[in-house]
Amino acid sequence: MSSQSKRIFLGVLLILVGVLFLLQQVFSIPFGGLFIALLFAIGGAVFLYFLVKDRTKWWAAIPGFVLLGLGALISSSSVFPEFGNRFGGSLFLAFIGLGFLVVYLLRTDQWWPIIPAGVLFTLAVVAGIRGGGDLAGAVFFLGVGATFSALGLHPMGKTEKWPWIPAGICFALGVLILALSGALVETFAGWVWALILILAGGFFVVWALMRKE
Repeated sequence: MSSQSKRIFLGVLLILVGVLFLLQQVFSIPFGGLFIALLFAIGGAVFLYFLVKDRTKWWAAIPGFVLLGLGALISSSSVFPEFGNRFGGSLFLAFIGLGFLVVYLLRTDQWWPIIPAGVLFTLAVVAGIRGGGDLAGAVFFLGVGATFSALGLHPMGKTEKWPWIPAGICFALGVLILALSGALVETFAGWVWALILILAGGFFVVWALMRKE
């Protein structure tokens, strides 16, 4: 790191600490939690700095976004307690998923980051569902099904068809749980899902009859 970069880094750090003190004075926000969040954010920023300087260090995206997620989780709980308690877990999981997504964008020849990215984004949504229950379970299976579908649409899916097997199983389980839960009763989404299932079933029946002929 050059002397100029060091001075810029030090200046930004001092500005951030000053902003934290200002927030404490104006909004009476406890400084301790924000300071710890700042330390995590700085750690994440360091990893991402090295990633920006050298994109071959794709692995730095994972710890970088994990640390940024911890900083976001702690700061949201300190500044907006209700939001942090309600969506803090979702925020943290989304940041981790974002790290794997960046890895994939940097290495599109590698398909494995799609799976943890998709699962973590799915868990982020599930964690934000109030009450959990059957709806959360349905969303989880649908999200995992979408993840494996994305993997099947990847160039590797042209030669390897196995991603469509877990995708189909997860979609089937998600739709079944969603239907049995009654969560979509008397909702617009319920009508849409019913029509989609009828059309999809009709398509497969017609397709099978045409192939038989």
